[in-house]
Amino acid sequence: MFTPIIRVILVIFSLIAAAYFYSKEDFANMSMMLIAGGLFIYGYFKYGTVYTAFQHMKKNNLKKAEELISKIKNPDKLTKGHKSYYYFTTGIIALEKKEFEKSHFDLTQALNIGLRTENDKSIVLLNLANIELLRKNFIKANEYIKKVKELDLKPLVESETDRIEKEINIAQQSL
Repeated sequence: MFTPIIRVILVIFSLIAAAYFYSKEDFANMSMMLIAGGLFIYGYFKYGTVYTAFQHMKKNNLKKAEELISKIKNPDKLTKGHKSYYYFTTGIIALEKKEFEKSHFDLTQALNIGLRTENDKSIVLLNLANIELLRKNFIKANEYIKKVKELDLKPLVESETDRIEKEINIAQQSL
């Protein structure tokens, strides 16, 4: 949720406050400030900047999302939920850059790890179907569309699903 700069500022503030409480011999508050600083450091490694990057991605600010997600050096240390959204975000960014192999791998990883909502799952499946359509692998694209239709879809996702399904059918007929 916090950017690395804000986390560093909060850790420094916690350490300064702990030193102040130590000088006043207020060991209870000193301990609390040290624990708070430790939690900010722990949060950096377990949660990273995934949430903030995901929010920027949802707002279609992919440049900022990419900048934030690139600050995560070791995604394997993230929690399971944050790791799936890390791959979701990197997959969408790779798709925008037309890096279809990376995008397919990352989106599949996000799906395999597990996403929180059916809407997020449907968006990932829809993007995987789109990648397969671009690769001209119509059978696999149709499989992803079928999986999307099994989920409870929001109107925007439903209209996009119909659009991609029509594109698949048109492309298959032209062969």
